[in-house]
Amino acid sequence: MQKENKSMESIRRTVVMLIVAAAAFYALPAASGQSESSPEAYGKTNGPGYANVREAPYSAACDGKTDDTQAFQKALDNVGTAGGGIVFVPTGNYMIKTHLSILTGTSLVGVGRAPMTYEPKSPGSTLLAVEGAGSTEGTPFITLQGPNSTIEGVTVFYPEQVLSEKPVPYPWTVRGGGGYNVSIINVLLVNPYQAVDFATNQSARHYVRGLYAQPLFKGIWVDQCYDIGRLKDVHFWPFWTQDKRIVDFTTTKGKTFIFQRTDWEVVEDIFCWGYEVGIEFSASKYGAMNGQMTDINLDNVNVGLDVRVTQPYAVHVSNLNIANAGAGTDHVAIWGRKSDKGAELSVRGASFWGFIKQVLRWENAGTISLSDSRLIPWNIERPMMEILAGHALIHDNSFQPYHQGYIEDYWYHDPVPAHDGVISVRIGPGVDNVMIHGNQLRGHKIVNEAGEKALLTDNQP
Repeated sequence: MQKENKSMESIRRTVVMLIVAAAAFYALPAASGQSESSPEAYGKTNGPGYANVREAPYSAACDGKTDDTQAFQKALDNVGTAGGGIVFVPTGNYMIKTHLSILTGTSLVGVGRAPMTYEPKSPGSTLLAVEGAGSTEGTPFITLQGPNSTIEGVTVFYPEQVLSEKPVPYPWTVRGGGGYNVSIINVLLVNPYQAVDFATNQSARHYVRGLYAQPLFKGIWVDQCYDIGRLKDVHFWPFWTQDKRIVDFTTTKGKTFIFQRTDWEVVEDIFCWGYEVGIEFSASKYGAMNGQMTDINLDNVNVGLDVRVTQPYAVHVSNLNIANAGAGTDHVAIWGRKSDKGAELSVRGASFWGFIKQVLRWENAGTISLSDSRLIPWNIERPMMEILAGHALIHDNSFQPYHQGYIEDYWYHDPVPAHDGVISVRIGPGVDNVMIHGNQLRGHKIVNEAGEKALLTDNQP
């Protein structure tokens, strides 16, 4: 009995200690329980580590007309030179007539706490950009000098952009200044001509999450990244305008993601609608990309994956969805362009559907691997796949019954029976080697012009 009482007393002491520890934890300053980007975490009074652009000595006008550039830059400089911290931007419209530079360890933070769309009646923390109209070569609107410089929760709008067959060129909206670990979090770029440049300068470990935008010409360009960069939850679509003149421009000239030299880039949950190119893999003088992508959604694009050059370690893509390749005239989901340098691309778990003329056109000296994917009706004017060069592994895919040409609501129609003259897969004589194995063909026809350089095995007719 005495031993039992001692055990109960020990339990009571433990419980009391846990309660005291919990109380102490919840009594800590607000910074411990809030997002580090919350202005309350740093106090509401201007001082080291925190500045509110509306308060003295900065006193931004926030009327959408008066130039607030100096107020913003002074706040950014003061916080940056004091060791970094938060420059808070309350709700309102701020005219920035030139450009801003964000120093090491400094974050320009607005009221947005999640990915945003544009709502004029509730603008959030909106910066109005006007400098550099007429040229793509000027100073970027915002430069993340880094290391560890960030923009978060703000909106950028170009009020002088026009609805025209030729929208007004502007410099990049955001550029990495050469520092590492620069970040863009929960930012809305309403109508940038060119959105994000992580290529002109080195951009190791860049981080983008929750970026929404309607880029008119270029979305995100990555180059000179020698340590893993990350892009997550990026959504590019025509929410600012669907004016036919702008749509025609973006669908014939717009590129959303351009990857050049970047080592083990991680790309997750991205979407674009209505561009000439969804994702381009190409080379600069610094090299090309290797990395991994998942949850990739490309809608209404002329070319989904425009594959020119990669590193030999490959780009690996999973959970890919390319639909309604209706922009432009090519309508190709994956296009391996002619290149002696070669590209290595692995695609697993993809779905191709809608107004697509070709799922795959491979003219590249490198290797394409396509597996575990669903190939839904395409336009039978061309083969669904043409493998004309390099190496290919096509295996464990489900070929769906096709339809006669384009049918707007094709999924409500019965499939057209397979017939002679329609080629689903063509292997050209110029390939190095091709393996097509273990696919459910459902009547689709494979034409082999490569002889023994192509191996076709265990495909279910």
